[in-house]
Amino acid sequence: MSSVRLKFWTASVLTLVGCGAEIANQPAHRVGSANKLFADHPGDPAHNLLKQSTFDEGVMLPWMGSFGNGAVGAVAVQDGALCMHVEQPGKERWDAQVRHRDMTVLQGRTYTLSFKAWASRPTKLSGKVGMSGPPYQDYWSRLINLTTEPQQLSFEFTMSKADDPTVELAFHGGGAMVQGTGPIDICFDDVILSDPQFTPPPPPPPVVVPSVRVNQLGYLPGFEKVATVVTSAAEPQPWKLLDAKGVSVAEGKTTPHGADASSGDSVQIVDFSSFKTPGKGYVLDVAGEKSDPFDIDNGIYTSLKNDAFKYFYHNRSGIEIKMPFAGDPSLARPAGHPKDVVTCASADVLKAAGWYDGGACSYRLDVTGGWYDAGDHGKYVVNGGISVWTLMNWYERAKYFKGDKTAFADGSGLIPESGNGVPDILDEARWEMEMLLRMQATEGDKAGMVHHKMHDKEWTALGLSPADDPIERVLRPVTTAATLNLAATAAQAARIWKDIDPEFSKRCRQAAETAWKAAKKFPELYAPDDGAAGGGPYNDSDVTDEFYWAAAELLITTAKGEYKRALTGSPHHGQVLATLDGKKGHSYTPMTWDKVDMLGKISLAVVPSSMEQTRKRYQEVMIPVADKYLEIASKQGYRQPLQPDGEGKYPWGSNSVVLNNAVMLGLAYDFTKKPKYRDGVASAMDYLLGRNAMGQSYVTGYGERPLQNPHHRFWAKQANPNFPSAPPGAVSGGPNSSIQDPYAKAAGLAGCAPQKCFVDNIEAWSTNEVTINWNAPLTWVAAWLDEHAQ
Repeated sequence: MSSVRLKFWTASVLTLVGCGAEIANQPAHRVGSANKLFADHPGDPAHNLLKQSTFDEGVMLPWMGSFGNGAVGAVAVQDGALCMHVEQPGKERWDAQVRHRDMTVLQGRTYTLSFKAWASRPTKLSGKVGMSGPPYQDYWSRLINLTTEPQQLSFEFTMSKADDPTVELAFHGGGAMVQGTGPIDICFDDVILSDPQFTPPPPPPPVVVPSVRVNQLGYLPGFEKVATVVTSAAEPQPWKLLDAKGVSVAEGKTTPHGADASSGDSVQIVDFSSFKTPGKGYVLDVAGEKSDPFDIDNGIYTSLKNDAFKYFYHNRSGIEIKMPFAGDPSLARPAGHPKDVVTCASADVLKAAGWYDGGACSYRLDVTGGWYDAGDHGKYVVNGGISVWTLMNWYERAKYFKGDKTAFADGSGLIPESGNGVPDILDEARWEMEMLLRMQATEGDKAGMVHHKMHDKEWTALGLSPADDPIERVLRPVTTAATLNLAATAAQAARIWKDIDPEFSKRCRQAAETAWKAAKKFPELYAPDDGAAGGGPYNDSDVTDEFYWAAAELLITTAKGEYKRALTGSPHHGQVLATLDGKKGHSYTPMTWDKVDMLGKISLAVVPSSMEQTRKRYQEVMIPVADKYLEIASKQGYRQPLQPDGEGKYPWGSNSVVLNNAVMLGLAYDFTKKPKYRDGVASAMDYLLGRNAMGQSYVTGYGERPLQNPHHRFWAKQANPNFPSAPPGAVSGGPNSSIQDPYAKAAGLAGCAPQKCFVDNIEAWSTNEVTINWNAPLTWVAAWLDEHAQ
């Protein structure tokens, strides 16, 4: 509560125009509620739906600020009040807003909303209680004139519509709301939304994270076993490994590490690798501080590999997700977008979004199927490319390096196609490949090119089954990057299915070669950062790496001289270690969705081809890359193969970087059989499963503190209790120093140490989203560890 002078119930209140409200002193929004202009009393704190009202502790969550469509600003607690600073107002009133979600408004209940509000100069404010997503129906709304003096306002409304578990209280201060010119501050305090029949539940108990951080799932008996201890002690500390009965079975002293830059912690290391006895419920005791319990067992990754793989089935588009494959009845759902027939956005829309001239199309494409990319319902060729390549690479790696061919084999029962005579991992990959093939233009002057992406025209709300998605979907133009993604993956698929399904193989090869020719004809059609509502941009203006990847896959499949010349003439040919500090600003990993030459190099190293000398060469030159990751891990207090960049930051999806680097370490072991690389793979997984600065398992369903609330439209129980929680086996993107989303900003993560730029909340899309190109390497790495544990 701020120390301000109040004027009680003296605000000038107007009704909103154009959204269902009527004249002052009359009920507004009769479709959703009966409203009184003023209530006779303020809200009752004892029956408050809001989880933060007075801001006395300097905390704003779950309040969040949101600025878009040209609006610029920030929201923070100042002097015991919640203040929104609007630097640029944007175009619409909702372009600058502060909001509170995570509550339910019930039909037939009467609610009192009261709050204090003021501004740095006289201005207008729009308040609403209503839906947090399309169609954004309001149950209460008012337009309020603010002055520089704090004013106490109180309103009452009765909810006449159906219960809404996705409701938000929002104050809009953008667009025409802003009166006068220049920046403005709008502040609130003592905000209460009360229902006399509602009693707030007790707060959840605080999460206690042990100072001894371990892989919460466990360790493989024959592998390295390392824990990290957060301690201010400078001297080595005594440790004991206790069995499930509390009996000490191993002892030793820690190794001081000191300050750890990526976490901001002072840490020491426990190495208990010499202990190899399988068992359950082990606990590490370090100077009286105990770890979470964990197992030592060869089978700790068996279920994880299968659950990680089933992520793709759960996120299929165009097919019913059903039992028993869904695993839990709550996760079953009708087919989403069973007939995904779309056309291009209009030329005017594309021009405004920064797309190249001539990108619009007049035809319609049936792009049914494939995987939903991430937490939304979009489908993106350039992210689908690396994802499906990773699954197919697992199959080729197992084939040519005598890997575990029973992993994801036909008959495993993981997906509906199981038992059809084709390995399940290829059935799943084909589901995506079929959609990628459909994204290829078959008419017009750019026939053979591939559309970059397709998605909804607007963002949808959390808590939505894809079958109920009401938003129109559109194609974005063809791009060189997307075209080369298809050329590469279709060429890879052509050789894999050659003996399994010759007709499909032929179709893939034809599509791949057509795409290559089209990309050569249109080598500079780039996707901009289009800022499109309803989907991510996936912008990329350097496609030399995509040309290299496509040439490599086509050469392996066809042995044609054209592709050999393109390969050997590329600036990427032979460069491996340099890729770590190469183009596009990536210094974390040699492969991401927009940095793909390494995918071609891995295929050249794994798959026998006419380039046998190149195969041996790439196997050799990839070893220094793996050594680099081992060196990086050895310098980290939590032993992860990832270090902050030159600015001391972790990137969006940092956990996927750890996983892709683990893939490189796994391949180094396949090429050399040196145990240090095998242990490096396990160490990367230790980080993801709890040996990290947050003491957090970043995988749903695994560990003492597993990921709970990833950003996902359907796995949305936190946002809407009518929806399911996420299934086990989904990996979060994890710590992200840029903290772009409103929730992470409101959580006070500004200035966070890289590892601590994370919050497990469904609204935190910049740190806690899930996506196909992150779960693909999780599947690969979990299966690799399970294979090598035997």
